[in-house]
Amino acid sequence: MKVSRAHNSGEPLAAFLRARRDRVRPEHHRLAPGAQRRVPGLRRDEVAFLAGISTDYYVRLEQGRERRPSRAVVRGLCRALLLDAAAARYLSELADTGSAEGGEAPRMDTDRLDAVHQLLDSLTVPALLVNRWLDIVDSNTLGDLLHEGLEPRDNYARLVFLAPGAQAFFTQWPEHARCVVAALRAQAGSEAGSARLTQLLKELVTHSDVFRAAWGEHQLYEKALDHKLFRHPRVGSLALDQHVLELPGSEGHRIWAFHPADAATSKALLRLTSP
Repeated sequence: MKVSRAHNSGEPLAAFLRARRDRVRPEHHRLAPGAQRRVPGLRRDEVAFLAGISTDYYVRLEQGRERRPSRAVVRGLCRALLLDAAAARYLSELADTGSAEGGEAPRMDTDRLDAVHQLLDSLTVPALLVNRWLDIVDSNTLGDLLHEGLEPRDNYARLVFLAPGAQAFFTQWPEHARCVVAALRAQAGSEAGSARLTQLLKELVTHSDVFRAAWGEHQLYEKALDHKLFRHPRVGSLALDQHVLELPGSEGHRIWAFHPADAATSKALLRLTSP
């Protein structure tokens, strides 16, 4: 099974525009829907009109023949496609960088990584350090114990979609899985066309129909706080508030800290560290 054409040909901007155009209905812009429409969303000429650009230029954008629209064009496209703040930021990143071709995962320098490792170890709640590909770069002891028994554990998307016990572990797995896909797309941002992401996507779409369908929806999710329900094989149900902490100047790395949402979870986490 192949990765979508947008990633084979380096066209993340074109694929994003096509997907989001399909989701906007004419009535959202007070346009007459018409009885003979052949597309579910807006037509290309309608997007061009609403964005204040020529139809020919917009067609070139959707076909991947034009990859660096100006900021004014990006603003017009955001209005036409009714993008929220996360989607608008994602589109701006794609437009600023064109199609990224880098193959390596973003790395944190050794001194910074050592400092973050000490920070993770000082936390009394489960915590992970993830990069923009959702690779699990580091974790504290509770972070390891929280996901014990789930393999592979080197990348959070691989853990959620490929670990045999994941659907039993994540109490609300379908919703959680879709959020992970949307977070991966949002965090990939300017690197959406890179070889590294394409390699990860190839594995996920090959082995998970759910991932393949969700990735094709081009949803975006940028979270600062979320509520998670887990069913740990050793200590039972866990209710956790997930805090996402940005690390400026760290090439897209973030700390995920899982704080107990109730007293029962606090006690369960203590049992995790018991022999």
